[in-house]
Amino acid sequence: MAGEWEERDPIWDRVAGAMVGGAVAPVLAGREAGPDDGREYARGVGALVTGVLRGLADEGRDPGDGWSRALRATVLTGEVPAPGAGSGPSAVGWGAAATAPAPGLDAARGVFPCAQLVTAVRAAHGRGGVEAARYAGALAGARWGVSGVPLAAQRAFAAVAPPRRLVTEALVAVRGDAPEQWPQKRTQVHPTLDRENRRTFAVPHPYDPGVTLCNMEYVRDSADAEAVVSLCRMGADDRPRHLAPGDVVEVWLHDSPGANPNLHFVLDDAARAVAAMRAEGKRVLLHCAACQSRTPAVAARYASLTGGADVVRALRTVIETVAGHLDNPELSRAAAALDGVDLADPPALLFPDGLPALTRTPRS
Repeated sequence: MAGEWEERDPIWDRVAGAMVGGAVAPVLAGREAGPDDGREYARGVGALVTGVLRGLADEGRDPGDGWSRALRATVLTGEVPAPGAGSGPSAVGWGAAATAPAPGLDAARGVFPCAQLVTAVRAAHGRGGVEAARYAGALAGARWGVSGVPLAAQRAFAAVAPPRRLVTEALVAVRGDAPEQWPQKRTQVHPTLDRENRRTFAVPHPYDPGVTLCNMEYVRDSADAEAVVSLCRMGADDRPRHLAPGDVVEVWLHDSPGANPNLHFVLDDAARAVAAMRAEGKRVLLHCAACQSRTPAVAARYASLTGGADVVRALRTVIETVAGHLDNPELSRAAAALDGVDLADPPALLFPDGLPALTRTPRS
């Protein structure tokens, strides 16, 4: 079955979300990450998550207890089954994940359906402590995906267990060892594409020179980077080795229409990650593969969020600055919606006289 899931299938987001959501649950519940949290999770709820994921592709395999069956169903369908009876931590966590209300999307007010994940974890923690919160986090993470797990919590947990390691463990559990596939792959270089895109590209953010907008080639070769927010898949060797795990944030964001179930939240959360790093005094590299599609959307949201910039003007300015494009108009539309702007037709409304000349070849 795993071979039938295309790489942009939301199931992979949910696979990663189950592992990461359970791990960072104590942070989401309001605790600081402790030095033993990683080991405790790996031996307890994390081991159960791994066991479920290893059998995910085997339709005939029974994962065992009721909570594990619920986790399997949630990863496969994106819906948490109705909870069973019981009063232990797993039952409390399952109940919270299944019954916590999910708000409707109101992007302009910063209300996102995936906020249900945090609500569920905190409810479980209040009723059953840290272990119940982990059970709830794994189930709610499986519902919303790792793209719905707040980046601030992932950063806070990174010193204990880097999110990239957790994502790798989750995907390997499902599909087996695959050194030539992301995230195990050492580099995301595409030889046939990189003949045209091998040159590095970087420009200062037009609204904040402390943020550098760049492509992955620039990040890979950056020896003086202080922080990175990555909007594309990176190989293990594509990130600056001198940075601490918490100073590299990897965002689950596809550059394909319809491929991002938590799109508004992800753009807002990524912009807030940049803002948090800037507040720490760091020069931030904000990048995607080519710095032409995902990066402009997050950069415009960052300008609006931190400086009150008009989001339409910011989108236009950043796209022109990076020689970007609107091949995926959902990104600009969602960035504008976060400011309450209905950008129904981004190309026509941003560039009524025609799109700017594409002076760099897009890289997928």
